[in-house]
Amino acid sequence: MPPARKVALRVNGVEVTTATLRRGEQGSELVIANPFVGEFVVDENFSLELLELVHPDEIRSGLPNGGWRRVSLRIVIALLRSGVVRVAEESES
Repeated sequence: MPPARKVALRVNGVEVTTATLRRGEQGSELVIANPFVGEFVVDENFSLELLELVHPDEIRSGLPNGGWRRVSLRIVIALLRSGVVRVAEESES
């Protein structure tokens, strides 16, 4: 299996660097950590955006919304569960 692609994740416009999955009553839950409020579960009421970090800044800056694209919670959970992506800081690109 190829290595996971690095992505940056924004939740309600705030970039997060720690996102994990845990088993909840209804299936997998996305848990993020924020230095100010601690860990919490993200639900469908949150706005989620991903940024592919494989592209250099020069390319990302020319893309709509700087390359950030809105995604559903279901998609983020599926991507993380499958190992296709891993959340990283934008500076790790």
